[in-house]
Amino acid sequence: MTPTETILWDILRNRKFKGLKFRRQVNIGPYIVDFLCKEYKVVLEVDGGIHEEGHQKEHDKHRTTFLNECGYAVFRMNNKDVQTNLESTLKNIETFIKKTGDQTIPSPPEEERGRVRSAEVTHTCVTSVFCMYNKTHTRHA
Repeated sequence: MTPTETILWDILRNRKFKGLKFRRQVNIGPYIVDFLCKEYKVVLEVDGGIHEEGHQKEHDKHRTTFLNECGYAVFRMNNKDVQTNLESTLKNIETFIKKTGDQTIPSPPEEERGRVRSAEVTHTCVTSVFCMYNKTHTRHA
């Protein structure tokens, strides 16, 4: 992980952010995403300066299309936003997840943070990811 990703991970890990479960460095098809919230099917990507270059922008576009086809919504933020405007970035992430999931994100009591709640429902996309990968890979080959 980059230093900027570590800053964000310290907030996302152990359900410290809105009680949501995030995983880091997750494989989805041919890609490794920075952070994944399976419950809301949201991918968070922290982009460094290289993502401003033309070839990388094109790669990111294909990557996002693939992830969307797998049912994931992708929220991209740049390093500078995380480093210099963390509170606003976190608010934007929360808003994005609420909008994407069209649900209210629960705020568990402080004593319940970090615990798995039995009513929690998670979604997996393993089969569809590989199906979509084969479909996408064949289409772009």
